[in-house]
Amino acid sequence: MFFFGRNNLHLASLYRIGGKNLNIGVLKWCVQAWPMRRAFGFFIMKLFEFEGHKLLNKGGIESPFFVVCKNLEQVKAARAKFKFPVVGKVQVLSGGRGKNGGVVIFAREAQLLEFAKKHFGADFLGEKVRFILVAQKADIEAEYYVSITYDTAQRIPFLLFSQSGGVEVEEMVRKGVEMLRIDIDPTVGPKKADFRKTPIPFDLVEKLWQVFIGNDARLVEINPLVKTKDGKLLALDAKVILDDNGMARHEDLDLLPKGAVTAVPTKRELEAKKIDETDYRGSAGSAFIELPGDIAILASGGGASLLVMDGVTSAGGKPANYTEYSGNPPRGKVEKLTALTLDKKDLTGCLVCGAYANFTDIYETLGGFADALSKMKDKPKFPFVIRRGGPRQPEAYEMLRKFAKKEGLDIHLFGPETPISVAAKEVVRLSNNFKTRNARR
Repeated sequence: MFFFGRNNLHLASLYRIGGKNLNIGVLKWCVQAWPMRRAFGFFIMKLFEFEGHKLLNKGGIESPFFVVCKNLEQVKAARAKFKFPVVGKVQVLSGGRGKNGGVVIFAREAQLLEFAKKHFGADFLGEKVRFILVAQKADIEAEYYVSITYDTAQRIPFLLFSQSGGVEVEEMVRKGVEMLRIDIDPTVGPKKADFRKTPIPFDLVEKLWQVFIGNDARLVEINPLVKTKDGKLLALDAKVILDDNGMARHEDLDLLPKGAVTAVPTKRELEAKKIDETDYRGSAGSAFIELPGDIAILASGGGASLLVMDGVTSAGGKPANYTEYSGNPPRGKVEKLTALTLDKKDLTGCLVCGAYANFTDIYETLGGFADALSKMKDKPKFPFVIRRGGPRQPEAYEMLRKFAKKEGLDIHLFGPETPISVAAKEVVRLSNNFKTRNARR
Protein backbone atom coordinates (compact mmCIF):
# COMPACT_ATOMS: atom_id res chain seq x y z
CA MET A 1 0.00 0.00 0.00
CA PHE A 2 1.15 3.51 -0.77
CA PHE A 3 0.93 6.90 0.84
CA PHE A 4 1.13 10.00 -1.28
CA GLY A 5 2.96 12.61 0.81
CA ARG A 6 2.20 16.32 0.75
CA ASN A 7 5.84 16.93 -0.11
CA ASN A 8 7.67 13.98 -1.56
CA LEU A 9 11.33 15.13 -1.58
CA HIS A 10 13.59 12.17 -0.78
CA LEU A 11 10.95 9.71 0.36
CA ALA A 12 9.13 9.06 -2.87
CA SER A 13 9.71 7.04 -5.98
CA LEU A 14 8.53 8.41 -9.30
CA TYR A 15 6.34 6.13 -11.39
CA ARG A 16 4.35 6.69 -14.56
CA ILE A 17 0.84 5.30 -14.35
CA GLY A 18 -1.91 5.85 -16.86
CA GLY A 19 0.17 8.37 -18.77
CA LYS A 20 0.61 10.72 -15.79
CA ASN A 21 3.45 11.14 -13.34
CA LEU A 22 2.58 10.15 -9.78
CA ASN A 23 4.78 10.71 -6.79
CA ILE A 24 4.27 7.55 -4.72
CA GLY A 25 5.70 7.45 -1.19
CA VAL A 26 5.97 3.96 0.20
CA LEU A 27 3.93 3.68 3.37
CA LYS A 28 6.52 1.45 4.99
CA TRP A 29 8.55 4.65 5.47
CA CYS A 30 5.90 5.66 7.99
CA VAL A 31 6.33 2.60 10.17
CA GLN A 32 10.03 1.82 9.93
CA ALA A 33 13.30 3.46 10.95
CA TRP A 34 12.31 6.96 12.12
CA PRO A 35 8.88 7.46 10.55
CA MET A 36 8.28 11.22 10.46
CA ARG A 37 4.54 11.12 10.15
CA ARG A 38 4.38 14.83 10.83
CA ALA A 39 7.47 15.84 8.92
CA PHE A 40 5.44 17.83 6.42
CA GLY A 41 2.83 19.26 8.74
CA PHE A 42 0.41 16.43 9.39
CA PHE A 43 -0.06 13.09 11.10
CA ILE A 44 -1.49 10.04 9.44
CA MET A 45 -3.36 7.20 11.09
CA LYS A 46 -3.24 3.86 9.35
CA LEU A 47 -6.15 1.62 10.27
CA PHE A 48 -6.31 -2.10 10.82
CA GLU A 49 -8.07 -3.95 8.01
CA PHE A 50 -11.15 -4.60 10.16
CA GLU A 51 -11.40 -0.89 11.02
CA GLY A 52 -11.23 -0.07 7.31
CA HIS A 53 -14.00 -2.58 6.60
CA LYS A 54 -16.19 -0.92 9.22
CA LEU A 55 -15.77 2.46 7.51
CA LEU A 56 -16.55 0.94 4.11
CA ASN A 57 -19.59 -0.91 5.47
CA LYS A 58 -20.83 2.28 7.13
CA GLY A 59 -20.54 3.94 3.72
CA GLY A 60 -22.58 1.23 2.00
CA ILE A 61 -19.74 -0.87 0.55
CA GLU A 62 -20.13 -4.55 1.42
CA SER A 63 -17.48 -6.94 2.68
CA PRO A 64 -17.66 -10.71 3.16
CA PHE A 65 -19.06 -11.61 6.57
CA PHE A 66 -16.24 -11.47 9.13
CA VAL A 67 -15.58 -11.71 12.84
CA VAL A 68 -12.63 -10.10 14.64
CA CYS A 69 -11.15 -12.30 17.37
CA LYS A 70 -8.84 -11.35 20.24
CA ASN A 71 -7.99 -14.85 21.45
CA LEU A 72 -8.30 -18.53 20.64
CA GLU A 73 -11.59 -18.94 22.51
CA GLN A 74 -13.19 -16.25 20.36
CA VAL A 75 -11.96 -18.03 17.23
CA LYS A 76 -13.58 -21.25 18.46
CA ALA A 77 -16.84 -19.40 19.17
CA ALA A 78 -16.77 -17.66 15.78
CA ARG A 79 -16.35 -20.92 13.92
CA ALA A 80 -20.06 -21.75 14.35
CA LYS A 81 -21.00 -18.65 12.35
CA PHE A 82 -19.25 -19.81 9.18
CA LYS A 83 -19.35 -22.45 6.50
CA PHE A 84 -15.92 -23.69 5.47
CA PRO A 85 -13.80 -22.75 3.65
CA VAL A 86 -12.96 -19.55 5.54
CA VAL A 87 -10.11 -17.03 5.41
CA GLY A 88 -7.91 -16.25 8.42
CA LYS A 89 -6.06 -12.92 8.44
CA VAL A 90 -3.64 -11.58 11.01
CA GLN A 91 -4.37 -7.93 11.75
CA VAL A 92 -1.23 -5.82 11.66
CA LEU A 93 -0.48 -2.42 10.17
CA SER A 94 2.34 -3.72 7.98
CA GLY A 95 1.83 -4.66 4.35
CA GLY A 96 2.82 -7.94 2.74
CA ARG A 97 0.68 -10.17 4.96
CA GLY A 98 -0.22 -12.56 2.14
CA LYS A 99 3.39 -13.09 1.07
CA ASN A 100 4.39 -13.89 4.64
CA GLY A 101 1.68 -16.38 5.57
CA GLY A 102 -0.61 -13.95 7.33
CA VAL A 103 -3.61 -14.53 5.03
CA VAL A 104 -4.61 -18.17 4.60
CA ILE A 105 -7.67 -20.06 3.31
CA PHE A 106 -8.77 -22.96 5.54
CA ALA A 107 -10.91 -25.94 4.61
CA ARG A 108 -11.14 -27.32 8.16
CA GLU A 109 -11.57 -25.96 11.66
CA ALA A 110 -8.41 -27.62 12.97
CA GLN A 111 -6.30 -25.72 10.43
CA LEU A 112 -7.86 -22.40 11.47
CA LEU A 113 -7.26 -23.08 15.16
CA GLU A 114 -3.63 -24.04 14.50
CA PHE A 115 -3.18 -20.77 12.59
CA ALA A 116 -4.66 -18.81 15.51
CA LYS A 117 -2.48 -20.60 18.08
CA LYS A 118 0.61 -19.85 16.03
CA HIS A 119 -0.05 -16.13 15.59
CA PHE A 120 -1.83 -14.78 18.67
CA GLY A 121 0.75 -12.89 20.72
CA ALA A 122 3.54 -13.68 18.26
CA ASP A 123 5.61 -11.25 16.24
CA PHE A 124 4.49 -10.76 12.65
CA LEU A 125 6.51 -8.37 10.49
CA GLY A 126 7.72 -6.56 13.59
CA GLU A 127 4.30 -6.29 15.22
CA LYS A 128 2.64 -8.28 17.98
CA VAL A 129 -0.55 -9.92 16.72
CA ARG A 130 -3.50 -8.89 18.89
CA PHE A 131 -6.34 -9.58 16.45
CA ILE A 132 -7.19 -12.20 13.85
CA LEU A 133 -10.00 -11.64 11.36
CA VAL A 134 -11.99 -14.68 10.23
CA ALA A 135 -13.96 -14.07 7.03
CA GLN A 136 -16.26 -16.10 4.81
CA LYS A 137 -14.45 -17.09 1.61
CA ALA A 138 -16.01 -15.41 -1.42
CA ASP A 139 -16.88 -17.23 -4.64
CA ILE A 140 -14.89 -14.97 -6.98
CA GLU A 141 -15.54 -14.33 -10.66
CA ALA A 142 -13.35 -11.22 -11.16
CA GLU A 143 -10.88 -9.15 -9.09
CA TYR A 144 -10.28 -5.39 -9.41
CA TYR A 145 -8.09 -2.79 -7.78
CA VAL A 146 -9.62 0.55 -6.80
CA SER A 147 -8.39 3.36 -4.57
CA ILE A 148 -8.76 7.06 -3.97
CA THR A 149 -5.85 9.15 -2.76
CA TYR A 150 -4.17 12.51 -3.43
CA ASP A 151 -1.71 13.63 -6.06
CA THR A 152 -0.01 16.27 -3.93
CA ALA A 153 2.04 17.65 -6.82
CA GLN A 154 -1.17 18.61 -8.65
CA ARG A 155 -3.14 19.11 -5.42
CA ILE A 156 -6.05 16.98 -6.51
CA PRO A 157 -7.59 13.67 -5.41
CA PHE A 158 -7.85 10.90 -7.95
CA LEU A 159 -9.22 7.41 -8.34
CA LEU A 160 -6.92 4.62 -9.50
CA PHE A 161 -8.48 1.53 -11.10
CA SER A 162 -7.15 -1.72 -12.52
CA GLN A 163 -8.75 -4.86 -13.91
CA SER A 164 -6.01 -6.84 -12.13
CA GLY A 165 -6.79 -6.81 -8.42
CA GLY A 166 -5.24 -8.78 -5.60
CA VAL A 167 -1.70 -7.70 -6.50
CA GLU A 168 0.24 -4.98 -4.67
CA VAL A 169 0.57 -1.68 -6.54
CA GLU A 170 4.36 -1.99 -6.57
CA GLU A 171 4.04 -5.31 -8.38
CA MET A 172 1.53 -3.87 -10.85
CA VAL A 173 3.95 -1.07 -11.70
CA ARG A 174 6.86 -3.47 -12.15
CA LYS A 175 4.81 -5.69 -14.45
CA GLY A 176 3.43 -2.77 -16.44
CA VAL A 177 -0.19 -3.56 -15.57
CA GLU A 178 -2.55 -1.05 -17.14
CA MET A 179 -4.01 1.30 -14.54
CA LEU A 180 -6.62 3.93 -15.16
CA ARG A 181 -6.32 7.22 -13.32
CA ILE A 182 -9.34 9.51 -13.03
CA ASP A 183 -8.91 12.91 -11.39
CA ILE A 184 -11.72 14.11 -9.14
CA ASP A 185 -12.72 17.74 -8.67
CA PRO A 186 -13.05 17.94 -4.87
CA THR A 187 -15.64 20.71 -5.11
CA VAL A 188 -18.15 18.56 -7.01
CA GLY A 189 -16.97 14.99 -6.50
CA PRO A 190 -16.86 12.19 -9.11
CA LYS A 191 -18.60 12.73 -12.47
CA LYS A 192 -20.44 9.80 -13.98
CA ALA A 193 -19.16 10.52 -17.48
CA ASP A 194 -15.56 10.05 -16.32
CA PHE A 195 -16.19 6.47 -15.16
CA ARG A 196 -17.74 4.92 -18.26
CA LYS A 197 -14.52 2.97 -18.94
CA THR A 198 -14.66 1.13 -15.63
CA PRO A 199 -16.79 -2.00 -15.07
CA ILE A 200 -17.67 -0.95 -11.53
CA PRO A 201 -21.02 0.85 -11.05
CA PHE A 202 -20.91 4.58 -10.48
CA ASP A 203 -22.85 4.35 -7.24
CA LEU A 204 -19.94 2.36 -5.74
CA VAL A 205 -17.55 5.11 -6.87
CA GLU A 206 -19.75 7.67 -5.13
CA LYS A 207 -19.80 5.59 -1.95
CA LEU A 208 -16.03 5.21 -2.02
CA TRP A 209 -15.67 8.98 -2.48
CA GLN A 210 -17.92 9.66 0.50
CA VAL A 211 -15.85 7.30 2.67
CA PHE A 212 -12.72 9.13 1.52
CA ILE A 213 -13.86 12.73 1.83
CA GLY A 214 -16.24 12.19 4.75
CA ASN A 215 -13.56 10.72 7.02
CA ASP A 216 -10.64 13.04 6.18
CA ALA A 217 -8.85 10.13 4.53
CA ARG A 218 -5.49 10.23 2.83
CA LEU A 219 -6.01 6.86 1.19
CA VAL A 220 -8.91 4.45 0.78
CA GLU A 221 -7.87 1.30 -1.08
CA ILE A 222 -9.83 -1.86 -1.88
CA ASN A 223 -7.55 -4.55 -3.22
CA PRO A 224 -9.16 -6.65 -4.33
CA LEU A 225 -12.67 -5.48 -5.00
CA VAL A 226 -14.25 -8.70 -6.22
CA LYS A 227 -17.26 -9.56 -8.31
CA THR A 228 -18.77 -12.79 -7.02
CA LYS A 229 -20.40 -15.43 -9.22
CA ASP A 230 -23.81 -14.25 -8.04
CA GLY A 231 -23.04 -10.69 -9.19
CA LYS A 232 -22.19 -8.99 -5.88
CA LEU A 233 -19.32 -6.53 -5.45
CA LEU A 234 -17.39 -7.12 -2.21
CA ALA A 235 -14.36 -5.47 -0.62
CA LEU A 236 -12.05 -8.37 0.24
CA ASP A 237 -9.48 -6.07 1.81
CA ALA A 238 -9.67 -2.54 3.20
CA LYS A 239 -6.63 -0.30 3.54
CA VAL A 240 -7.41 3.11 4.95
CA ILE A 241 -5.20 5.96 6.11
CA LEU A 242 -6.77 8.95 7.85
CA ASP A 243 -5.40 12.43 8.44
CA ASP A 244 -4.96 12.54 12.21
CA ASN A 245 -5.40 16.30 12.20
CA GLY A 246 -9.02 15.77 11.17
CA MET A 247 -9.88 13.38 13.99
CA ALA A 248 -11.43 16.14 16.10
CA ARG A 249 -14.27 16.14 13.55
CA HIS A 250 -14.80 12.40 13.90
CA GLU A 251 -15.15 11.66 17.57
CA ASP A 252 -17.85 9.13 16.64
CA LEU A 253 -15.32 6.85 14.96
CA ASP A 254 -14.52 3.80 17.06
CA LEU A 255 -10.81 3.44 16.30
CA LEU A 256 -7.97 1.98 18.33
CA PRO A 257 -5.16 4.40 19.24
CA LYS A 258 -2.07 3.89 17.08
CA GLY A 259 1.57 4.32 17.95
CA ALA A 260 4.15 5.92 15.72
CA VAL A 261 6.16 2.79 15.04
CA THR A 262 3.90 0.02 16.30
CA ALA A 263 0.15 -0.52 16.50
CA VAL A 264 0.18 0.38 20.21
CA PRO A 265 1.24 3.90 21.25
CA THR A 266 3.90 4.12 23.95
CA LYS A 267 3.23 5.90 27.24
CA ARG A 268 5.50 8.79 26.20
CA GLU A 269 3.74 9.19 22.85
CA LEU A 270 0.38 9.44 24.62
CA GLU A 271 1.68 11.83 27.29
CA ALA A 272 3.41 14.07 24.73
CA LYS A 273 0.22 14.52 22.75
CA LYS A 274 -1.56 15.82 25.85
CA ILE A 275 0.77 18.83 26.04
CA ASP A 276 -0.92 20.52 23.08
CA GLU A 277 -4.46 19.30 23.77
CA THR A 278 -5.56 22.24 25.94
CA ASP A 279 -3.05 24.90 24.89
CA TYR A 280 -2.88 25.87 21.22
CA ARG A 281 -0.10 28.45 21.61
CA GLY A 282 2.59 27.02 19.42
CA SER A 283 3.30 23.31 19.18
CA ALA A 284 5.20 21.10 21.62
CA GLY A 285 4.72 17.36 21.66
CA SER A 286 2.00 16.79 19.08
CA ALA A 287 4.71 15.05 17.09
CA PHE A 288 6.45 12.55 19.35
CA ILE A 289 7.82 9.26 18.09
CA GLU A 290 9.66 6.93 20.44
CA LEU A 291 12.65 5.17 18.89
CA PRO A 292 15.14 2.56 20.16
CA GLY A 293 18.25 4.79 20.18
CA ASP A 294 20.11 6.63 22.95
CA ILE A 295 20.36 10.26 21.78
CA ALA A 296 17.40 12.40 22.82
CA ILE A 297 16.15 14.86 20.20
CA LEU A 298 14.36 18.17 20.71
CA ALA A 299 14.05 19.58 17.20
CA SER A 300 12.38 22.76 16.06
CA GLY A 301 10.53 23.19 12.78
CA GLY A 302 9.35 20.49 10.37
CA GLY A 303 11.94 20.87 7.60
CA ALA A 304 14.83 21.46 10.00
CA SER A 305 13.66 18.49 12.04
CA LEU A 306 14.33 16.22 9.07
CA LEU A 307 17.83 17.63 8.72
CA VAL A 308 18.44 17.04 12.42
CA MET A 309 17.40 13.40 12.21
CA ASP A 310 19.31 12.86 8.96
CA GLY A 311 22.37 14.47 10.51
CA VAL A 312 22.35 12.28 13.61
CA THR A 313 21.76 9.01 11.73
CA SER A 314 24.31 9.91 9.02
CA ALA A 315 26.92 10.50 11.74
CA GLY A 316 26.26 7.03 13.12
CA GLY A 317 24.04 8.07 16.02
CA LYS A 318 20.78 6.45 17.02
CA PRO A 319 17.93 8.82 17.98
CA ALA A 320 15.98 7.87 21.09
CA ASN A 321 12.97 9.77 19.84
CA TYR A 322 11.68 12.27 17.36
CA THR A 323 9.86 15.32 18.64
CA GLU A 324 9.66 18.98 17.81
CA TYR A 325 8.47 22.29 19.16
CA SER A 326 7.69 25.29 16.99
CA GLY A 327 5.44 28.31 16.55
CA ASN A 328 6.66 30.07 19.72
CA PRO A 329 5.22 27.73 22.36
CA PRO A 330 5.13 29.06 25.94
CA ARG A 331 7.91 28.20 28.35
CA GLY A 332 5.78 25.73 30.29
CA LYS A 333 5.02 23.57 27.28
CA VAL A 334 8.68 23.25 26.35
CA GLU A 335 9.43 22.35 29.99
CA LYS A 336 6.91 19.49 29.87
CA LEU A 337 8.21 18.22 26.54
CA THR A 338 11.82 18.36 27.74
CA ALA A 339 11.02 16.48 30.95
CA LEU A 340 9.20 13.78 28.98
CA THR A 341 11.99 13.45 26.42
CA LEU A 342 14.76 13.17 29.03
CA ASP A 343 12.82 10.70 31.18
CA LYS A 344 13.99 7.79 29.04
CA LYS A 345 16.58 5.47 30.58
CA ASP A 346 20.12 4.95 29.26
CA LEU A 347 20.40 8.18 27.26
CA THR A 348 23.92 9.10 26.20
CA GLY A 349 23.31 12.54 24.71
CA CYS A 350 20.74 15.15 23.80
CA LEU A 351 20.51 17.43 20.77
CA VAL A 352 18.39 20.59 20.87
CA CYS A 353 18.46 21.89 17.34
CA GLY A 354 16.50 23.85 14.77
CA ALA A 355 16.69 26.36 11.95
CA TYR A 356 16.90 30.11 12.56
CA ALA A 357 13.63 31.15 14.18
CA ASN A 358 11.88 34.34 13.13
CA PHE A 359 9.04 34.29 15.64
CA THR A 360 9.99 31.80 18.36
CA ASP A 361 11.41 33.45 21.49
CA ILE A 362 14.64 31.51 22.00
CA TYR A 363 15.08 32.78 25.55
CA GLU A 364 11.61 31.62 26.62
CA THR A 365 11.79 28.21 24.96
CA LEU A 366 15.29 27.43 26.20
CA GLY A 367 14.14 28.75 29.56
CA GLY A 368 11.57 25.95 29.54
CA PHE A 369 14.36 23.50 28.69
CA ALA A 370 16.38 24.75 31.68
CA ASP A 371 13.32 24.64 33.97
CA ALA A 372 12.86 20.94 33.23
CA LEU A 373 16.52 20.18 33.98
CA SER A 374 16.49 22.20 37.20
CA LYS A 375 13.60 20.07 38.52
CA MET A 376 15.30 16.76 37.77
CA LYS A 377 16.44 15.13 41.00
CA ASP A 378 19.28 13.23 39.33
CA LYS A 379 20.97 15.60 36.93
CA PRO A 380 22.00 14.05 33.58
CA LYS A 381 25.72 13.34 33.18
CA PHE A 382 25.51 12.92 29.40
CA PRO A 383 26.35 15.82 27.04
CA PHE A 384 23.90 18.33 25.59
CA VAL A 385 24.43 20.06 22.24
CA ILE A 386 22.25 23.09 21.58
CA ARG A 387 22.17 24.76 18.16
CA ARG A 388 19.62 27.58 17.95
CA GLY A 389 19.26 31.02 16.46
CA GLY A 390 16.60 33.69 16.59
CA PRO A 391 15.06 36.34 18.85
CA ARG A 392 16.91 36.71 22.17
CA GLN A 393 19.34 33.89 21.41
CA PRO A 394 22.37 35.73 22.92
CA GLU A 395 20.50 36.28 26.20
CA ALA A 396 19.36 32.65 26.17
CA TYR A 397 22.91 31.35 25.72
CA GLU A 398 24.24 33.57 28.49
CA MET A 399 21.52 32.21 30.77
CA LEU A 400 22.42 28.62 29.81
CA ARG A 401 26.14 29.14 30.44
CA LYS A 402 25.43 30.27 33.98
CA PHE A 403 22.84 27.52 34.44
CA ALA A 404 25.21 24.79 33.25
CA LYS A 405 27.95 25.97 35.58
CA LYS A 406 25.58 26.10 38.54
CA GLU A 407 24.01 22.68 37.90
CA GLY A 408 27.18 20.93 36.72
CA LEU A 409 25.76 20.10 33.28
CA ASP A 410 27.79 19.37 30.14
CA ILE A 411 26.13 21.80 27.70
CA HIS A 412 27.73 22.78 24.37
CA LEU A 413 26.31 25.84 22.63
CA PHE A 414 26.37 26.56 18.90
CA GLY A 415 24.83 29.48 17.03
CA PRO A 416 23.08 29.56 13.65
CA GLU A 417 26.41 29.98 11.88
CA THR A 418 27.10 26.32 12.68
CA PRO A 419 25.46 23.95 10.18
CA ILE A 420 22.89 21.54 11.58
CA SER A 421 24.96 18.64 10.25
CA VAL A 422 27.97 19.79 12.29
CA ALA A 423 25.90 20.04 15.47
CA ALA A 424 24.57 16.54 14.79
CA LYS A 425 28.09 15.14 14.33
CA GLU A 426 29.18 16.82 17.55
CA VAL A 427 26.43 15.27 19.66
CA VAL A 428 27.26 11.84 18.21
CA ARG A 429 30.97 12.35 18.97
CA LEU A 430 30.29 13.49 22.53
CA SER A 431 27.81 10.66 23.02
CA ASN A 432 30.39 8.09 21.93
CA ASN A 433 32.97 9.61 24.29
CA PHE A 434 30.44 9.46 27.12
CA LYS A 435 29.78 5.77 26.43
CA THR A 436 33.51 5.04 26.30
CA ARG A 437 34.12 6.71 29.66
CA ASN A 438 31.26 4.83 31.25
CA ALA A 439 32.50 1.53 29.88
CA ARG A 440 35.85 2.02 31.62
CA ARG A 441 34.25 2.46 35.03
